[in-house]
Amino acid sequence: MAIIIIDYGIGNLYSVANAIKKVTKEKVYITNDAKKIKLSNRIILPGQGAIKDCIKELKKKELYWLLKEIINTTNKPVLGICIGQHLLMESSEENKGVFGINYIKGIVKNYKNKNFKIPHTGWNIVYKHKEHQIWNGIKSGSRFYFVHSFYVKTRFKNNVLGVTEYGGKCANVITYYNSVITVQFHPEKSSSLGLKFLKNFINWLP
Repeated sequence: MAIIIIDYGIGNLYSVANAIKKVTKEKVYITNDAKKIKLSNRIILPGQGAIKDCIKELKKKELYWLLKEIINTTNKPVLGICIGQHLLMESSEENKGVFGINYIKGIVKNYKNKNFKIPHTGWNIVYKHKEHQIWNGIKSGSRFYFVHSFYVKTRFKNNVLGVTEYGGKCANVITYYNSVITVQFHPEKSSSLGLKFLKNFINWLP
């Protein structure tokens, strides 16, 4: 049993792995091996760059349908980080429109605000929207590190755990459904609170 970080050739995989290793004694593997992914006890889906490229690489490495199968037929905890969050939504406005894995009902939207710097880069406040184990030891109003040009808006408020204000928009930066949690900020770059967030995910029992 191990924690698997999905390797589809995109994302800061080793930064995530190093952060995870700081908060657990469990084995952590970076892999795209289907057998290892199926046998894992937790999965982390990172990502960066353009969502269209991420979808392309997931399908190329035969991971897209594997992920859909796992999240729809098991109770295995999954954490999507940054583009990993976007991938788990219904669709994205990026790249003229892209369909996602469609597990959490939500749309990835363009900020479309020229008065604010895009991408949204740096530290910002995250407010608690709903109680959840992922918030253990983390206060509402804590600051986390962001790098993104698009933001998530879920269809249903009960899927939202945390929000951030930027560019006049309220982004659903922590979302969940069943055994899947997604996050817009980078916990691996968010100092001690980011590590606490990752530890909470590892200790979480859906």
